Amino acid sequence: MKVGIVGIGNMGSKYVNKFRELNIPYVLIDTEAKQFEKYPENVPKYTDLDEALERENIDFLFVATSPNFHIPIAKKAIERNINVMVEKPPALERKEFEDALNFAHKNDVVLAVSEIEINSSSIRNLKLDRNIEKVEAFRLNLGKGYINPFFDLAWHDLYIFSYLFGSFKIEKVSVEGNVVDVKAHSENTEFELKVAWLNPFLKRNWYLKSDKDFITLDFVEDKIIYPSGQTVEKDGADKLRLMIEKFINNPSYESSYRALNILKEIEKINI
Repeated sequence: MKVGIVGIGNMGSKYVNKFRELNIPYVLIDTEAKQFEKYPENVPKYTDLDEALERENIDFLFVATSPNFHIPIAKKAIERNINVMVEKPPALERKEFEDALNFAHKNDVVLAVSEIEINSSSIRNLKLDRNIEKVEAFRLNLGKGYINPFFDLAWHDLYIFSYLFGSFKIEKVSVEGNVVDVKAHSENTEFELKVAWLNPFLKRNWYLKSDKDFITLDFVEDKIIYPSGQTVEKDGADKLRLMIEKFINNPSYESSYRALNILKEIEKINI
């Protein structure tokens, strides 16, 4: 088995490190040759995607470029019957992603979307023994990304909410200062999320509220705090490695269906 990584920047380099740990042969693909300088000479490196797909027998392709290029790159792999995982958001428009997903089905290969937080200790070990009426969530970052914080930050929390509580509807998205406020609801649970770049403090917490108390998910420390005071600390498993292994061992469209539903909801609002 051999994998390819397209885009060897911040996220792409993290993928490379995991493939090293897993002892899986990998191919590096990036339009900027300087990205290859820190990697061994014996690792295959390409600045041209078509050449890499032609010359290397790649089984899985991981795409960590700007979202604008996710789908064009994915389609080239799908044409060659290669399973593909793209970083989030998979596309900036619903139709582009839906067409690619249909194309993958037609070619009997899997197009998946990175959902790294679902493999966090906080989500994997969460026990919900009560009806959660509302989730208040915060993803306030110190740094700044390269696209709208709604797409780059809120996307994480929207797919987690969908994973835990089912499909949802976005009611409203508003901006105050540098904070984007998202209000949504699933069948039984309300969701309010605040995300921001360049926040004066770091906060990535969820408060899952029932009629009497609430459970805290701390995504910075990756731990769970129950109303009783019981704390479930991070279990030590690597969430990126878990996601990669699941995709390689059992490729699934599940993440893409969630992503498509999110894009359909985003399409209804003006970001």
